[in-house]
Amino acid sequence: ISRVSNPTLPSSLLPRDRFALGGVGRCVGIMDSYSARANTIFCTFVTVLGTTAVLNHLSINLPLEKFEVTPTADIGMNKIHDLTLNTYLNQEQSLLSFDLNYDLSTEFHWNMNQLFLYVVASYNDTDSQHTNKRNEVVIWDKIIRSREAAKLKEKGVMLEYPLRDQFRELRARKVNLHLRYRTMPIVGIMYEKEVAIGSFQTPGEYFRDSSAQQKEEEMKRQRKNSKAKGLEDWEYR
Repeated sequence: ISRVSNPTLPSSLLPRDRFALGGVGRCVGIMDSYSARANTIFCTFVTVLGTTAVLNHLSINLPLEKFEVTPTADIGMNKIHDLTLNTYLNQEQSLLSFDLNYDLSTEFHWNMNQLFLYVVASYNDTDSQHTNKRNEVVIWDKIIRSREAAKLKEKGVMLEYPLRDQFRELRARKVNLHLRYRTMPIVGIMYEKEVAIGSFQTPGEYFRDSSAQQKEEEMKRQRKNSKAKGLEDWEYR
């Protein structure tokens, strides 16, 4: 094998040695490419972002007064406006209003994005073996996105979704109203909490008072106006 003279390399190097040195040069070029640099920047960004997110979540567990959560709330029946048979759905349904008072402002801190607040009507004392043993119906909900919106005291809040029973077992029932909310942090675990409970008895016969039609038309009018303004239900409530 003939040797090649080069002033920059020892004359004792064989061609295969010269090829190996050239390969090292190419590897260095690959390491300095734009894609490798972008990959390094991206990995560093993700690592810093993940570390910051974990620290943000852990910081709310510090024993500081600003992180103490003390929600207060109360819910009670205001009036049952009707109890009728929905012939289209073949289900019993009722329209009602309730008194609502809550203060959830202590839930908001730098890691809290929003709260999902809702009212559940439950009754679990049905007698038939072929019906639901557990009945829970969401009749009202609201999204809270600020500390200021986390306070409310109002009487006669109308439900958003009728209370319905698919097996016609809504008459003469003891119904509980549960005020619950779910936390939705920026980073972390979502928790569900119940802050108030009230109860009432449904009538034993179908009826419909004079205000039921008015309340129903008012609900439809509010929804129509909100759609015209491009608002969701929770935005105008």
